[in-house]
Amino acid sequence: MKTQKTLLALGALAASSLALAQSSVTLFGVVDVGVTTAKTGSVRRTAVNPSQGKTSNIGFRGAEDLGGGTRAEFWLAGGSNPDTGAGGSSGALGFERRSTVGLVSPWGEIRLGRDYTASYNIFTAFGGPDATTGVQANLFQDIRALAYGGATTGTGAGQSGTVDRTRISNAVGYFLPRDLGGVYGQLQYSFGDENRSDSGAANARRYAGGNLGYRYGPLNLGVGYGRTQGNPAVTAPPYPAAIAAASNLEDLVLGASYDFGGFLLNGGYNSLKWKPVGGATSGKAAGFYLSGSLPVGPGNFRVKYGSVKFSGNDGTAAGLVRSGAKADKYSVGYVYDLSKRTSLYTALAHVSNKRNANIGLIGGPSGAANAGATGLDLGISHSF
Repeated sequence: MKTQKTLLALGALAASSLALAQSSVTLFGVVDVGVTTAKTGSVRRTAVNPSQGKTSNIGFRGAEDLGGGTRAEFWLAGGSNPDTGAGGSSGALGFERRSTVGLVSPWGEIRLGRDYTASYNIFTAFGGPDATTGVQANLFQDIRALAYGGATTGTGAGQSGTVDRTRISNAVGYFLPRDLGGVYGQLQYSFGDENRSDSGAANARRYAGGNLGYRYGPLNLGVGYGRTQGNPAVTAPPYPAAIAAASNLEDLVLGASYDFGGFLLNGGYNSLKWKPVGGATSGKAAGFYLSGSLPVGPGNFRVKYGSVKFSGNDGTAAGLVRSGAKADKYSVGYVYDLSKRTSLYTALAHVSNKRNANIGLIGGPSGAANAGATGLDLGISHSF
């Protein structure tokens, strides 16, 4: 009898262990805060800012093994502002960064929900280390942030998190299988704001795009393209009267990287082109960027450069684009790893604006035409 009870207990334990092995849920996130001091022209701003090294966020992800090489996955992640304790871009904790569910099989992955756009995935892959945060962010991140949120945040390059080329809601995506000899890719389509059809904005932010890449040893190549549909009816918050709200936006990204055995070299080309639905003058921002990162001591040293030229005038984004304008950005930084999860960082950056360009720095004062912008970050980042 005692032996029978023991066997039953062992069987229950094995079944419980099997269930845990078949499904899992992980809590993850980043808490990042830095002190930024930056100057644009004669205006200086010194402040404690979130996400100057890495993007502060908290999320849950999970998977369930369905058998036959198929599993279900979900991902819920939202931004946070640890400098004030507020939530992400809206001030409330939600899952605006990513909220998806999907199926992964030997035939690839189907993913539904709010997700990063296919074109933006290529930008972050080749835009350099920490391409989207702080004064050291990629120049095209500064441009995107200024166009979509600078006027509402009071900083030189704020991020709205709602209307931009970064993420798209109501999306369906397909990812190629991961065992295609180094070839990877994605197709994505968003149905737009179908829940706002009563406002005349049903077509706003419909997105279609994709990417394709190839990895072979230390070499990585990629290309991404996306088109976001605008709608002139989209004028009320949270729809800023900027590029993506009332314009059709095209985002083309090319990238390449090579690992020289410690020294990683990244480079890319980005073209942002928009055409207002109402027929106003279209505009374009196009240029390239290079970055290198090298292990030094217990951390990593990085250097970046970017250059962009503007053509046309969008007529809506606070004079962001003036035909013939040009901007160049230089930055250096160092990340000191205290452990695998905790690091200290510093970065120094400068933007040179010419021919009426007015690009600022994330966390610094608003950009001003023909005025240089210089900034310094010092901060700490912890991942969990």
